[in-house]
Amino acid sequence: MSPARSTASLRPLAPPPPGAPRLAPGLVPRPRLLRALAAARELPLVLLAAPAGFGKTTLLAEWAARDGRRFSWIRPSELSGPGAAARVIALHAGADPVVIALDDAQRAPAAAVDELAELAGRLPAGTTLAVATRRRPGPAASRLRAHRLALALGPAELSMTRLECSLLLAAAGARLDAADVAQLAARTHGWPAALAMAGDALAHPSGTAADWHGGSDPLVAAYVRTELLAGLRDDRLAFLRRTSIADVLTPALCDAILDRADAARMLEALAAAELLLEPLDDGAYRCHPLVRELLRADLERLEPARVGGLHRRAASHHRRADRPEDAARHAVASGDAAYAGRVLFALGPAEAAAGRPAALRDWLRPFGARALATHPELAMAAAALHLAEGSRDDALRWTAAADRAAARVGRGAKRTAALALLRACAGSTGLAAMAADAERAAALMAPGQPWPALATLLGGVGRHLGGDRPGAEAQLARAARPETGGLAIVRALAHAQLSLLTAETGAWERAGDHAARAREALAELSAPLPAVAVVHAAIAAVAAHSGDAGEARRAAAAAHPLLAADAGLPPWLAVEAQVWLARADIRLSDAAAARARLARAARLLPAVPDAPVLAEWLHDGWERADAFAAGETGELPALTMAELRVLRFLPSHLSFREIGDRLHVSANTVKTQALSAYRKLDVGCRSEAVARGRAVGLIDG
Repeated sequence: MSPARSTASLRPLAPPPPGAPRLAPGLVPRPRLLRALAAARELPLVLLAAPAGFGKTTLLAEWAARDGRRFSWIRPSELSGPGAAARVIALHAGADPVVIALDDAQRAPAAAVDELAELAGRLPAGTTLAVATRRRPGPAASRLRAHRLALALGPAELSMTRLECSLLLAAAGARLDAADVAQLAARTHGWPAALAMAGDALAHPSGTAADWHGGSDPLVAAYVRTELLAGLRDDRLAFLRRTSIADVLTPALCDAILDRADAARMLEALAAAELLLEPLDDGAYRCHPLVRELLRADLERLEPARVGGLHRRAASHHRRADRPEDAARHAVASGDAAYAGRVLFALGPAEAAAGRPAALRDWLRPFGARALATHPELAMAAAALHLAEGSRDDALRWTAAADRAAARVGRGAKRTAALALLRACAGSTGLAAMAADAERAAALMAPGQPWPALATLLGGVGRHLGGDRPGAEAQLARAARPETGGLAIVRALAHAQLSLLTAETGAWERAGDHAARAREALAELSAPLPAVAVVHAAIAAVAAHSGDAGEARRAAAAAHPLLAADAGLPPWLAVEAQVWLARADIRLSDAAAARARLARAARLLPAVPDAPVLAEWLHDGWERADAFAAGETGELPALTMAELRVLRFLPSHLSFREIGDRLHVSANTVKTQALSAYRKLDVGCRSEAVARGRAVGLIDG
């Protein structure tokens, strides 16, 4: 038999047929489901399979009242004994089309219900078997579904839509706005029974969704215990109760939480029994949130000593599975601040360094200042958060608190390394101290972690700004390697530093390559962090040198908000970024912006007294700005980017025609732009323009 599309429409409501359940007053119509049933008129089987309270009986009654066929109702007790299914079909099927309806099929023997579904495939055309059950369908029903000979409506289809939720709540007397309805729809997942109870609880003028207690509501709790949990064996109930700490259940997670090896079998059994668990993709399951709320409350009440261990095992499982958000959530919920600190410090700094500091902030929020200061790892996690957010003073305060806490409980190699790296990242006591802390951290850290690369980066920066350029280049190149598990921000900063190192020697092509690779690494971050201001500075400097004014201005604009509170950045980084952005400004003929940046850099430079390269850069920046501004008639007029591009070709001895060929413009255009540049530079010929351009920093050499 193959399915046929029905053209039947919904009929007006008719008196209930004999044996049909009665329609309750205040019924919320569900026309979308009735249309689906009407369209399945030629199918031999309709299956309504969902837990208690999803309106299966009500839907059958409404369907019976609107369908033109006769409904013949089977009692579950009729399916007892050998050959019962065949007798029932023979008794209820006839020559005329009929709907043979079996409600509460879970009360009948499962084998008899499956046999009944098997026989449905041989029913006369126009006759349908309708089965409402709280159990998973048997093999026969599944075969009919596979051949598109059955309509199956499960919890997903029987859950109420937002409009149906609103109508049901209003029918119960609850006067709620759209936001409250949406909140209750989300909390109940559209479970009609729960919505009805919520409506009853909120049936007063001032009731809101926040007033409803969900799974702990007495009516909901009693309903769940009576209708869903009452028939469960003790071991299955304990399994559900102890795994209620998890949102999604997988066999591996449940085995880890419960320290067992048979969770897959138990999950499958629970999914079949009363449809307590909803199957998801990849062998995972989910318990209804209201049922979970009740089970979690029972866990806290009946087995409080077990809760912390369950959460710790869940956190360990999620760490092994590389799910940091879940691992952190369970670690915090364990109630063990020391354990939570170890997990958060193992996971949180990497999240923050990836551009997700908000995740670490949320994980730390449940802990007060006293708890943070008591446990070294919690304090170090707080320090890492503030470093990522550009709050250096707060980072130093929590690093000091972590040091004091570690002194009480024992530092050990791991804590010593972490504290040294945090101090190096803050960079508050000069380059020598930063390099020493970075080297100490790198020596103590185990391989296979991303943090040695960060220590290598900081050591390379110290060498570079201290004047050891060859040593710095080798160290920065190691930090820039794209190793498995490495941090994108470390690669971005390492390539940015290499870009500046090569740019200051005039190797602009290599500087551009490093700037491009820094930009690629930057794209891996979820959100920009203040420290990447130096990456944008390197990109701006390279773009301005190449004459790409648009790119230079975009990079400078990206750096600006990150440097708005540059006192919160390591001083070396803030000075470096401001100086190279100023150099880009000069290239763009914006002397005023360059001077403002150089002034900010000068105010911060005393915090890095042992950085001769920074001092050189700042001095060079002032000279370039002064030379640009200097002139017999005062401030020079700004050159356009077209004029700058022509100006930078003048030292090459190319003819105007040859310059035009390279710039894809005519020789006359080049001549016009060159003469305009001469006037603005107050010179009379090409050689004077080259000399003046070099003097004011518009031409290298």
